[in-house]
Amino acid sequence: MLAKNSEYDVVIVGGGLSGMSAAAQAADQGLKALVIEKGRSTGGSGNYVEGVFAVDSKMQREQGIEINQAELLHDEQEYSHYKANTKIWREYIKQSAANIDWLKAKGVQFDNVATLGSGIDTWHLFSGLGNKAIHAGLEPFAREHGVEIIKSATVTDLVIGKDKQVTGVKVQDFESNTVATIMAKAVIIATGGYLNNQKMLAKYFNENANRIVPVNSGKNTGDGLTMAWKAGAKQFGLGMAMMFGGQIKESAVPSYQYWKSDLGIASAEQAPLWVNEIGERFVKENVFDNWAHAGNAIIRQERVYAILDQGIIDKFTNGSLPRSLKPLSTKTKLANLPKMLTEAVDKKRSFITKADSVAELANQIDLPELATTVKAYNHACEQGQDLDFEKPVQYLTSVSQAPFYAIELGVGAYCTMGGLRVNERNEVLDANGRKLAGLYAVGNDAAAVLVGNTYGVNVPGSEAGYCVYSGRVAVQMAEKYLS
Repeated sequence: MLAKNSEYDVVIVGGGLSGMSAAAQAADQGLKALVIEKGRSTGGSGNYVEGVFAVDSKMQREQGIEINQAELLHDEQEYSHYKANTKIWREYIKQSAANIDWLKAKGVQFDNVATLGSGIDTWHLFSGLGNKAIHAGLEPFAREHGVEIIKSATVTDLVIGKDKQVTGVKVQDFESNTVATIMAKAVIIATGGYLNNQKMLAKYFNENANRIVPVNSGKNTGDGLTMAWKAGAKQFGLGMAMMFGGQIKESAVPSYQYWKSDLGIASAEQAPLWVNEIGERFVKENVFDNWAHAGNAIIRQERVYAILDQGIIDKFTNGSLPRSLKPLSTKTKLANLPKMLTEAVDKKRSFITKADSVAELANQIDLPELATTVKAYNHACEQGQDLDFEKPVQYLTSVSQAPFYAIELGVGAYCTMGGLRVNERNEVLDANGRKLAGLYAVGNDAAAVLVGNTYGVNVPGSEAGYCVYSGRVAVQMAEKYLS
């Protein structure tokens, strides 16, 4: 679909959570704005977002949650080893409660405030996930107030003026294959990073990129980053993916089919025995309490398997789970686990191996130390004490009842965070720290300013909240630039 006009105040490249936040802010400010989305539908990976970060919101106060802003800022500085931008984090925290009010004014609805694992209560959970927040809130508001949104069109390049400022974009319409130049006083890149570009992952992600399993919209291929770099932007903060721990690794079906499934939960979120490529343990398996830590531990191995036996399967199916799935799920049993295991074996899925003994299992997938590991692990279970890795006793269940299964785990990831360096105005910077006039970046494309090498799950919702915050800031600053 071609745009109605050839010139706009602001062109927003990408229609996900950050792009739609920018669009709604542009509507607030009465700007002539265009959103260009390359997919057939808007929302992108933002459709799957559970909630957003905020501190000192009305919702938190109603739930009796008190968080010290200064302490939280210090925690993030420490967590990132001071790689995070202190000025941006301070302002983000300061504005976060107002962003919740702003979202509500746009029709976005929330359920409650929660935490994740061992984190802080900063997660403001959307009613109906990001899908409803975008399609029943931000997008309708933007459209009703004059923002134009086109789909099935991609921005192929930035237009650079004689003074090296960004003055527009070149757009290709997929249906007609027509290429048009659209002029803009400001361009906002909101393309969601590069998690779905395997070549970029292999180049910039520094360890075992082939084991990353993307769980997102599938459209985040680094388009905006490549255009900005070509225009002189600094390559910044590459190599950081928001890893969420183990994820079943299977190329025959879309990765989301096993995400949060009973089989996926049993293998990656309930702390069964994990072993690496030679069959040795490498971490306390309940490390998933902070799933970024779990991702770091798993990616450092060449292969990882969750080892299940019939006793564990029976326990997870008919008993009680050792780890609560709240706030994302209220289920207490994995009723579909036996069926999913049977189907995976019958369909010969590559991730699963079944055997009648531990020795046979080890032989099938070449795990020379597995028998020794299982023997030591079973002893720990009998003693009720894990001296090797200090896994809590509620997770200790012996591996002793046939049949036995090995479930191969990759490392799940929601997005990359980074690629462009931005300042506190979300202006894109070059290698000398100077802004590229007229060019802004938001959301995942700019989020390296929030983190070091690991996503801060200790403050849940911080990346999604930054999508909202940065989208708003970029438009506010662009309006000042226009005037």
